[in-house]
Amino acid sequence: MRNVTILGGGNGARSAAAEIALRGHKVTIYEMPQFADSVSKIKENKIIKSIGEIEGNATIEKVTFDINEAVTGSDVIIIIVPTIFHLAYTRLLAPVLEDGHNIVFMPGSMGSLEFIQEMQCQGISKDITVSDFAALPYATRIISPDTVKIFGRRAVLSMGVFPAVKKERIMPIMRDVYPGIETMRDVLEAGLSNPNPTLHCLGILLNAGRIEYSHGEFYYYEEGLTPGVCNAVEKIDQERVNIGKALGLNLLSLIDTYPIMKYGPKGENFWQVIRGVKPLMGVKGPAELDNRYLTEDVPIGLLCYSQIGKQLGVNVKLMESVIHIAEAVLDRNFSKTGRTLEVCGILGMDADQLVQYVKTGDK
Repeated sequence: MRNVTILGGGNGARSAAAEIALRGHKVTIYEMPQFADSVSKIKENKIIKSIGEIEGNATIEKVTFDINEAVTGSDVIIIIVPTIFHLAYTRLLAPVLEDGHNIVFMPGSMGSLEFIQEMQCQGISKDITVSDFAALPYATRIISPDTVKIFGRRAVLSMGVFPAVKKERIMPIMRDVYPGIETMRDVLEAGLSNPNPTLHCLGILLNAGRIEYSHGEFYYYEEGLTPGVCNAVEKIDQERVNIGKALGLNLLSLIDTYPIMKYGPKGENFWQVIRGVKPLMGVKGPAELDNRYLTEDVPIGLLCYSQIGKQLGVNVKLMESVIHIAEAVLDRNFSKTGRTLEVCGILGMDADQLVQYVKTGDK
């Protein structure tokens, strides 16, 4: 039995808490005090009800709003919040870390690199590991104050560890928490394996008029991903795969991801694959352009991807175009607020230097 701390109280956090607790582990949920009301029923009854792909009433050890209490005695601290809040949680967590702590971002999207760089900026040096899940394992929604509905759960879970040389310190713990979890080469592979930035951003922009006109009655996966949109999504996804190749990685394309994760069927193109991904059918949204598919996946995902690609000499023109258009549509400057190479501490590194850094932790 492991002591698992989950930071966050949203869809993914509750789903992970339920699955892990149903396996017999002690789960502590931390939520920021300003969101205390959202988890009040779980705190009171110490139960999360899960329906759908994972069924059962999961007993939660405790819900706390004290970060010190949350991490004391924890085998692993899993941060499950929208990636735009990673930095806030990093700044909250860094001062209370002790040697031997293990931090996991689910998903990561290079969150580990930003975490380490922020700790260095604060002058904090601890013997820790920081890991990135390749993706959130669940297609899930909160349907009542203490209940989640899990539409689908990835068949294959994988994560990378920073520094990679310390992976055998954290992986035995994670194999208990998530039996069968696979170890990726490093956090670069994990970060670049998140499909959401190439799955969401371009498709949302190509459906911008429909989304704003629909007043909430829009289904991205069913009506937004038409054959033409899927063709464009394939091309931007190929840029992501090409970045991986420049780093010696063989990343899964969107076409291959769904059948391997047992989310959907095989197909010759992305249109054929996505039409068979049943867990995503019937999921409504987004209701407006100012939503996570752009406000999270562009500044945290595509921006970092494109900057790595450009630094390595990879053609990322489609990614850069999507970033510029998203900035214009939303009137934002993601280059100033997003997850850049500078905030990840990897600006100016070539492929060999990048790979060596994430392996050893030494620049």
